[in-house]
Amino acid sequence: MRLQPIIYTTNTSRSVEWYSTVLGVLPSYASDAWTAFAVGDASLGIHLVEQRPNEAYVEISLVSGEPLEEVIARLAEAGVEPEEGIKEQPFGRSFLLRDPDGAPVQINEHVH
Repeated sequence: MRLQPIIYTTNTSRSVEWYSTVLGVLPSYASDAWTAFAVGDASLGIHLVEQRPNEAYVEISLVSGEPLEEVIARLAEAGVEPEEGIKEQPFGRSFLLRDPDGAPVQINEHVH
């Protein structure tokens, strides 16, 4: 089995563009109603719905292979500000931002 969280959106093109340009993950499959992104050993799905219920989204957590300061700098170039700054965590460091539909996206930097 492989992990595949799904983000439900009312605007597929906006979400696909955001995940592609802001987070740098590229689609491995795309149709009008469904887009899949390969993310390491997992995948992320973007699914079109007419109306996204508030409780029907998943928090996405991605592990960065680069320092979080570099990720935040790239986000700033794309006009995206984190909702919360970098925080120290037991596993390393993280920060939080939101996708265009308001779903939380946590970016982690793990201590090895």
